[in-house]
Amino acid sequence: MIVKEIMNPEVYKISEKETIINAFNTMHDKGIKRIFVEDDCGKIIGVISYRDLVDLLMNKNLHELLNMNENIKRIAMKDVLKINENENIKDAAKIMIHADVSALLVVDDEDNPVGVISQTDVLRSVIKEK
Repeated sequence: MIVKEIMNPEVYKISEKETIINAFNTMHDKGIKRIFVEDDCGKIIGVISYRDLVDLLMNKNLHELLNMNENIKRIAMKDVLKINENENIKDAAKIMIHADVSALLVVDDEDNPVGVISQTDVLRSVIKEK
């Protein structure tokens, strides 16, 4: 089975100029676990997970929390792990396990984002095959 057969075609993005609290609110409102950070040209330059934001917020004191207008670009993970949409889902699983991440950005042959594949997507596919 290949990645594009089980991926989520929705790629949620936020501008690198958005604040940390806006990223948190967007993820919370949309019920998503990660959001990709894009520059002014629309190029994805990072990713931030809900877990990353919760960890960050838990390590702040009340004064810092009240001033969460800091740019998302500073804390977004810069190395966005990608996989081509035509790769086998086993390869996606191997990358996620090796890198200890819960999802990968899915790209087409021109490196354009076309979706996201998560550990949950892979597990669902395994269950469906049985």
